[in-house]
Amino acid sequence: MDKREIIEVLHHVYDPDYVNRSIVDMGLVTEDDITVKDNSIDVAYSLTAPMCPFSAAIGLMIKYALEKKLGVAVTVNLKAGHHQTGVVAELLSDPEQSAELMRKLEEFGILERCVRL
Repeated sequence: MDKREIIEVLHHVYDPDYVNRSIVDMGLVTEDDITVKDNSIDVAYSLTAPMCPFSAAIGLMIKYALEKKLGVAVTVNLKAGHHQTGVVAELLSDPEQSAELMRKLEEFGILERCVRL
């Protein structure tokens, strides 16, 4: 598994506000934002707007897509310096909150619309 393979998967993940351009095409994730370890991946991502309502959802969709397609553990983090970093980190690190948000993404059709594997 290499960064090009990861980027290829992420070309199929879309910001819910911009469903005609992938998060890679928008520059939210680049190869420099990816760290490949033995059997896991770390991804840092940015957002399109300071008050993005989907800040944590984008992270969950990145994690979902990579784990589903590549079958390895994935850790995602909003890039340092964004004012939502702490709140997003808390949500993404809490399994219960993450599961609830993922359930809502599925229920409202956002996951299907934004992760096109």
